Amino acid sequence: MSKIASLQAQLERKTARVPTPEPAPVVADTPQPAAATPRRVKVSSRDGKVHIGAYLPEGFQTSILAVRAQTREDVQTLLARALNDLFKAHNVPVIDHE
Repeated sequence: MSKIASLQAQLERKTARVPTPEPAPVVADTPQPAAATPRRVKVSSRDGKVHIGAYLPEGFQTSILAVRAQTREDVQTLLARALNDLFKAHNVPVIDHE
């Protein structure tokens, strides 16, 4: 018997299972409530907004944090202003983000 056949035979012996009887179903006296399905809750502050993201080199995060420290503005405001500057440069409509 080859080495592979021997290994296969051992594997089959190890994984051979003896069927076990199934346990009897448990009958409850009171009806069980149906499991609640998880729902996504939409935060009202996000109504009418979409997520725009990107994976960028770490230096972008460092620079954004530095600008945040100087301006005391949140990331959304900084990115909206930067995107509007991009839109102006390409002559496309600017978005009012306020």
